[in-house]
Amino acid sequence: MFSVKWAPPEGVRIGPLTVTQRAKLWHSSTYTVQWLENTFQACTTTPGKEAFEKWAKERFGSWQGAKLIASCNRRSKKGTWVTKHPPKTFDEKTEFMWNSAAGYYGVSLQALQAWHQYAADNNLFQPPRTKPPPKRRKGETSTQWMSLKLVDGHKLPIIDLEYARRTAIAEYDKTRDTLERWRTDSDLFYMDILERSNSIIVSRENEKLDPRNKELATIDDAFRTRINFLSMMHVAWRDAALLFEDLQALGLATPAAIERAYEQDTTLLWRLVSVKYRISAMTWKLWANFQQLVAVSEYYGPLFHRFRDKNGYAYIEPNRRAIDQLVKRNKLTVMDEIVLTCASTASPSPMTFFQMIESALTEDRSQEKKFSPAVFEAMGDLAAACEFESQFTRTEFSTRLIEYAGMVEAAGFDRIRMRSIMYYMDPDKLEREPPQYWDQAGEASRSIRELEMAWTHSIWTLSIRPILQVMRGLSDWHGVPMQNIEMPQDLFNEMWRQIDGQLWVLASNLDREAEEGRVAAEYGLWNPMDPERPVSSMYVFADIELQVVQGISFQPRSAPIYKQHIPVARPSDSVVQSGRAFVAAGGAESKSKTKTRGIGSAKEPQVIGGDATVDSQPSAGHGAPAIPSDIKLGKKASELFHRILEPSEEDKENVQAKGQIRWGDFENAMKRLGFDVVQTAGSSVRFDPPAPTARPITFHRPHPDSLLTPHAIKWSREDIWFQLRND
Repeated sequence: MFSVKWAPPEGVRIGPLTVTQRAKLWHSSTYTVQWLENTFQACTTTPGKEAFEKWAKERFGSWQGAKLIASCNRRSKKGTWVTKHPPKTFDEKTEFMWNSAAGYYGVSLQALQAWHQYAADNNLFQPPRTKPPPKRRKGETSTQWMSLKLVDGHKLPIIDLEYARRTAIAEYDKTRDTLERWRTDSDLFYMDILERSNSIIVSRENEKLDPRNKELATIDDAFRTRINFLSMMHVAWRDAALLFEDLQALGLATPAAIERAYEQDTTLLWRLVSVKYRISAMTWKLWANFQQLVAVSEYYGPLFHRFRDKNGYAYIEPNRRAIDQLVKRNKLTVMDEIVLTCASTASPSPMTFFQMIESALTEDRSQEKKFSPAVFEAMGDLAAACEFESQFTRTEFSTRLIEYAGMVEAAGFDRIRMRSIMYYMDPDKLEREPPQYWDQAGEASRSIRELEMAWTHSIWTLSIRPILQVMRGLSDWHGVPMQNIEMPQDLFNEMWRQIDGQLWVLASNLDREAEEGRVAAEYGLWNPMDPERPVSSMYVFADIELQVVQGISFQPRSAPIYKQHIPVARPSDSVVQSGRAFVAAGGAESKSKTKTRGIGSAKEPQVIGGDATVDSQPSAGHGAPAIPSDIKLGKKASELFHRILEPSEEDKENVQAKGQIRWGDFENAMKRLGFDVVQTAGSSVRFDPPAPTARPITFHRPHPDSLLTPHAIKWSREDIWFQLRND
């Protein structure tokens, strides 16, 4: 990468080699080498060369695309890649393969990787896959299960429906919790937008402002960007969670059963397509967010140059001078090279990043400390999205789905139904997007961009600048930096009352007739007149406030939004058991399936597959906890949950919050309850409950400190903590 040069050694043949010979010499597979050969031949001759250049300009912008094309057109002397020591690790062998191929063809490494990215993005030039599909073992990441096998020529894997279901539900719940916490925790909200304002590449208009107004404008931009970002996450994960809940309720548990169902009823087809494209759009937004945060982080920030061109397009490029200084001091690590490559504007795909970073962390776990908490959290969100997206982009199921959807869309006979599902806004109120090379399902693919653009334009009419100016006045009055000023609770609640009102109107303006509230439900908005709308309180649990302030007795309740049926213990069963005993017994079973949708006033299209029917009324057991009603815990675990559930004493000086606990203790206690722990890259950790149909929970593991706060725990799944506290 940055620190190695290549040259042809004496006595080594430089002439043509067979694919098998190259694979052996390059420490690679015949499948990968054949794919590179096909790609090189296609992208350097007509018409593939012109198609690649068109893609480069669309993918990276005209300026960056032109630079990339110029690099691809340059040729250098051919030769054989040599190193002082034979490659041993996965990263070393990968680097050896890329540089060997670049030397063999006489092109730059950047050119070869750009051609490969074009081929991978568009599923082009791949040789036939002859090896059997890889099987996923418990605990494997998508990189271990899928990526390494695919580059070795295995057939596309079978979609893991259960893994996808658990991921979608956990991420959806986490996103809803984040939106609620933004409205109830003024410190978190304010520090979030302040931190994210640092990653904003300032617009050319704001650059002209004086420092004080430039700061306010940048924070305001960060607020709008975050609102838009969280709205997009809610749309994608909500769509996925509801789909997988319905698939489970309908008994569609295999890829073949789902395929038969969507061929009989295109309602299901378009819901699957909607999930695929919404998740893909979200993943690329998460990738861009991660790149921006890395480029301003404490360690990696100085190694990047951030700027906008004359047209206002933002770019992140490596700071060559700073990088050269690290190289001279022999301080540039493998992790640094990975981040410098992946965080720049012209970067490989997110899956490639996780493939490389997983190997680097295996070699040296201390490199993890170079990531800031914000970067680590963003990496966790991105990892979860990539894991899920891979099920819809890199499996045989996804290939057949898009082929069938493209055929149906091209025929045009199902366009009305397609639009009713793909467009949650009135299509007549949207600007039409031109077709792009990646639109495999025609208008169904383009609809995602049209919806996203409409909401972005709407969001950009919002502003919290008046609130910021009030806080600026407080800052000037007290003589302290603005970032150290706390937002008063009354001011915070009034701000959200106004913002929620504006968001509700913006969403209503995009609704279809007779579908009032659908856009608001998609984006997770609250009606400003709703008495249940979340507001800031001095108490961690709102029900504690009712008890302490108003004297109202507490009654446990289920989550306010969309719950599937969860099995409960039968009358003949003992209800007192440990989480481990519950797992050993196989969990609770239910003989009936129930589905409800209590999300705002949105109207959801109903899935019909085969002869399956669904009872739309909740059963008597609806909303029951995902764990047994009574659980025996050891003394240490019991004390830990008491620390979680006891209200904090933030109003007392020099007293640590009672709810604060160490991550390792919390993870062990959750295992004691019967939860399985599913790790991903970054901070994202999912806890799968003992009941197979129960809703999993996702946490962000604290980084670099391993302490969880009561707020962070409470906002993961409030209904479970309600039950534990009441017990």
